[in-house]
Amino acid sequence: MVIGAAFALITAMAAGQAVASQAGAKAPPAAKSAASMRVGSVTLVKTTRPGHGTAPATRRGPVVSPLPRPTAGTGTAAVVPTVPSAGAAQPAGHSTLLRGFDGIDAIQNSKTSGFDLEPPDEGLGAGNGFVVNFVNVTGGIYRMNGRMVGQPFYLNDFFRESADANTSDPRVFYDPDSGRWIATILEYQISGGAISESHVDVAVSTSSNPAGTWNVYQIPTTDESHAGCPCLADYPILGVDQYNVYVSTNEFTSDESAFNGAQLYALSKSQLVAGDSNVNMVNFENLQSAGAPAYHVQPANTYGSADAEFLMSSLDPNSTSDNRLAVWALTNREWVTNHKGLPPKLAERIIRSERYSFPPNAITPKGYCSLCGAPTTGKVASDFDAMQEVQYMDGKLIGALDTGVAIPGDPQERAGVAWFVVHPDVYRKRLTTKTHVVRQGYLAQTGEYLLYPHMNMTADGSMELVFGMGGPGTFLSAAYSVAAPGMAFHNVKVAAAGTGPDNGFTGAKQYGGVGRWGDYSNGEIIPGTDRVWLATQYIPNTGDGYANWGNWIFALKAG
Repeated sequence: MVIGAAFALITAMAAGQAVASQAGAKAPPAAKSAASMRVGSVTLVKTTRPGHGTAPATRRGPVVSPLPRPTAGTGTAAVVPTVPSAGAAQPAGHSTLLRGFDGIDAIQNSKTSGFDLEPPDEGLGAGNGFVVNFVNVTGGIYRMNGRMVGQPFYLNDFFRESADANTSDPRVFYDPDSGRWIATILEYQISGGAISESHVDVAVSTSSNPAGTWNVYQIPTTDESHAGCPCLADYPILGVDQYNVYVSTNEFTSDESAFNGAQLYALSKSQLVAGDSNVNMVNFENLQSAGAPAYHVQPANTYGSADAEFLMSSLDPNSTSDNRLAVWALTNREWVTNHKGLPPKLAERIIRSERYSFPPNAITPKGYCSLCGAPTTGKVASDFDAMQEVQYMDGKLIGALDTGVAIPGDPQERAGVAWFVVHPDVYRKRLTTKTHVVRQGYLAQTGEYLLYPHMNMTADGSMELVFGMGGPGTFLSAAYSVAAPGMAFHNVKVAAAGTGPDNGFTGAKQYGGVGRWGDYSNGEIIPGTDRVWLATQYIPNTGDGYANWGNWIFALKAG
């Protein structure tokens, strides 16, 4: 089926001047970001429901997600922040762990799809009495007491892709504004060892019940006109506000050797919710930030009203260290639906932040991959220092990323968390000099590595941070920390302790010897309450011979 309409090309400029967010700091050079904006539509191509489809493809060997892994830069050495351990005196945050249960794991993923897959990309949405967990290529729907609705299902079937299609990086979110569930996944084809086609599926439920029917649309992302394409729209990221659904991707060339920058798509939310056969869309292409291709541009999940759809990304183009953030604002958002007035405008501003650096790999207990016939090294990839999911509420844009940290008294550099609360300010469609970091800080734990953080803020101003944790004497576990309103994060708490070593195939030397973990954690608040649902990876069992990752889903009550 033909996907979408032909694009019309509009040139849209997004320029911002740099601003120092701390007294006496020298402002970084101004970032001038020019992006062309294409106007078009996507077409309703399928109707689906969880569990609908065919049997999985013939069993294949283990598969690694296509994300090209950055490595530490070879230029200027990273400046690693020195931070106190989590046990240092800090204002305490309080929370109640309400409940927790296992989400999708490697065994279920293998059974639904016919193959093992690493890393265990984590998608989580919560609302209307349900929790939905999309991990790699498997989905699960739960009541909030942990009872599964139906059985785990193959996401290729759910998105109505062929059983052997390459899919990756699922996301799912419950939109309280419309009472609909929204999910995305990447699909790509390989021919002759190179990318030949890619698109992003966008599924929207037709009711507030995620076990019912969904409509599926496709965003074409092959981008034949871009340099080095047909391209891979890697790592699609989902954001939602009152007007639109936003998808940001990272575009790699056909051979995955070069990067064209982030691509941003805005789709009319009201048309998606209505199930229209054609849905308006605009696409900002090849985003640049501070003179380099923008990466991991995270659109916010916006609660309540906002002057714009805000986005945030980190910098560090050399994979060493940096002390800047990019803040983005998309205005004239309603134009996507009605095409009245001025078209959307994307603005960007570079602001100063605390320093962050490319984190080291985690060192955890060694294991054994039985179907590989080889031991695993215990070395596990932490995240690179790219911004993770962001949220906007009550004038605050929040986000976190993985960073290298030096902890006094700890002889080894560790992976820790850098977190940020940013006030974005828009005037006449531009981000002003009032855009700045309001609060920021680090979280670290002596002797441990903190992996793939995700942060939410609840209605009372408390912040909740979820992440994986492992160390030389610690099996990979699900952990969290809470910050009281206006305060910093306090100590690290374990939500679910790992039960054994990482036996995953990517940790065996013949598959690279560095276990793939992440590539992200996730969570969602219940608006107007002090509740948040969180999920991250941990080791729950010995696995199926190729992998033994799992996911722990849990709810916190702040205060």
